[in-house]
Amino acid sequence: MATLVLNRSGKSLWSLLAVAAAVATGLSVYSYLSWLRAQIPISGKLVPMVVAAADIDSGVVVSSAMVEVVDHPSRYLPAHALQSTKLAIGRVAAVPILKGEPVTGRKVGRTSGASSVVPPGMRAYSLGAESGVTIAMIPKPGDRVDVMATFPAEVLGEPTTVTILRSAKVASVTTGRNDRNQVASQLDVPGTAQSKWGITLFVSPEESERLAMAESIGRIAVVLAPNAVDKEGPPLPVTPRNLGT
Repeated sequence: MATLVLNRSGKSLWSLLAVAAAVATGLSVYSYLSWLRAQIPISGKLVPMVVAAADIDSGVVVSSAMVEVVDHPSRYLPAHALQSTKLAIGRVAAVPILKGEPVTGRKVGRTSGASSVVPPGMRAYSLGAESGVTIAMIPKPGDRVDVMATFPAEVLGEPTTVTILRSAKVASVTTGRNDRNQVASQLDVPGTAQSKWGITLFVSPEESERLAMAESIGRIAVVLAPNAVDKEGPPLPVTPRNLGT
């Protein structure tokens, strides 16, 4: 009989402990929900926001695999933030967007056309192998490059190299080589023949005229520059003798 009483007492004790734990858990949840409700006037209710699910380079057409939706406080929603992936898919990234970054209307072009990524007042000027261009290292979109032109003696009286653009922003780069060949060519490894490639730069209308003039009478070289913008000197007239910056 004594054993039966002890068993019943033990069960009652565990039941009381279970009830107490449930009450404590309920109070904790209620307290947390109350805290969340108190934060709504401060941060705003949670609303959908589109973010990059992977790194997106500028000039790339956004696909469904590149974006996702997360909840974000409405009060801290970035300006022009997109709230549906349908508003991002098919548009072109105007700037590089890192994984996890908000995708806003200013970071993607209005349409899927290439012109949508060209900043106002700028032009996208493409250089390629057919222009006799050489390149020191393969840049990436967003890099800054200097553009030099070498003119033969019959143009300026003697062979001359001048820098015609400084810190031009790279819009896109295309190449037919694989990464291994790119690295080998940069290191001057024998047997790594140049293959066709192209580079597109964002330039002003005046700079595009300067590039066109230099292409027609000289040979172009592109070299990587620091990301800090450094454009020394005023714009110069577009003449064979006055192409440098």
